[in-house]
Amino acid sequence: MDEGFIDLRRAGDHGSGSDSFWPSFTDIMMVVVMIFMITSTILMLRNWELVRELRTTLEAERAAEALAQTATRTSVTLEERLAQAQSEISELRIQLLRASEQNQSAGRQLAQARQQVLELETGKQELLARLQQSGRERNRLEDRLQQVQTDFKRLTTSHTAIQQQLSEAEAAMRTQEQSSGRELVALRQQYADSEHQMATLQGNYDELSVKYGKLIKPARTASGKRLVSVRYRKEGGKYRLEFKESEQGVYKSLSRQQLDERLTRLKDKHPGLLYVKVIIPEKSGLSYNEAWTFTQDILTTYDYYYQDD
Repeated sequence: MDEGFIDLRRAGDHGSGSDSFWPSFTDIMMVVVMIFMITSTILMLRNWELVRELRTTLEAERAAEALAQTATRTSVTLEERLAQAQSEISELRIQLLRASEQNQSAGRQLAQARQQVLELETGKQELLARLQQSGRERNRLEDRLQQVQTDFKRLTTSHTAIQQQLSEAEAAMRTQEQSSGRELVALRQQYADSEHQMATLQGNYDELSVKYGKLIKPARTASGKRLVSVRYRKEGGKYRLEFKESEQGVYKSLSRQQLDERLTRLKDKHPGLLYVKVIIPEKSGLSYNEAWTFTQDILTTYDYYYQDD
């Protein structure tokens, strides 16, 4: 060993070269080959680890993609249920408006009936006053007749007949007045009943028309359809229309002409697939007829479910 270096040669020359300070070229190449082999081994081990990590990452990505697809399908189902629920809420609000108007109509009819009762009571009092006045006049006539009875005995029979006729006329008059009053009350009641029945029949006809349509056709659903939303209300005596072209969009105020143009374009672009969700807010300011007429007009004109096959 010279100067701390180990002689790695198998057949070292102990001659004149052994005293040389630098290692031979063979020793250098052997060290280089050993370093290369060690480095290659380390790189192979590192590559195996990288491949294992890459496989793990790919599996994680596939799992994340599957979860994302499942979440997307769940979101679409929830959106369809939400659209269906909002449509049902709008229908219920329309029915509530109708019931409210029926209650108001019944209140007006009750007020009219009370007014009629007051008028009848007033008429009854007037008739009683007239009858009392007639009774007093009759008493005065009887007194006068008694005073002149001596002078007009020959007229007693005629007077009795006249008095009988007067009594019959008064009875007939009272009977006629009572009959006329009852007929008037009955006619007014019949008129009020007929109006109420007509309103009830109209509402029942509308409900039956909707139910019949639902019976003969499959259930209306937003699944697989092009869903748009129309919100309708009245503020300050003016009608307000708002339109949303997708569930992710925002409502925009439109005129009726602009709304018809948008819906016509979407109906032509998506034939048989346009689902129009009409929303009547809770405090819409609309009457039952206004809400019902607008909803039926929009649905029968543009919604896929109400189009003729």
